[in-house]
Amino acid sequence: MPVQRLVITPAVVERDAVLALAGELDLGGEAVLARAVSEMLDAGYRRVVLDCADISFCDSRGFNALLAARQATQDADGVLALAAVPERLKHLLTLVGAEEIFTIASTVEHARLLLAAADRQAEPT
Repeated sequence: MPVQRLVITPAVVERDAVLALAGELDLGGEAVLARAVSEMLDAGYRRVVLDCADISFCDSRGFNALLAARQATQDADGVLALAAVPERLKHLLTLVGAEEIFTIASTVEHARLLLAAADRQAEPT
């Protein structure tokens, strides 16, 4: 069986960058995800949603890639959310306490609403 690579389909919805992830999030996907997030941040987007619906596998390297994406977004004064997380990935995230680290939403649209709300709270008054 051939190794299924990580494929990322970028999209822009209003002010938000949405990256649809499909395939395996592991060692082979780390650089792919980092590059995709970096490209969106370089283009000026500060709200990034990772659509995880089609992730078929995620190991510790994949989890580290998610952490790195979150850190890169924060370093750029942005916010990141995970959306449509499949059960197996949700289980991994729960095991490592990631719901304390990540904004996790059931849908991309819900993630966008959460990030917009977080963005509004972060604006100076």
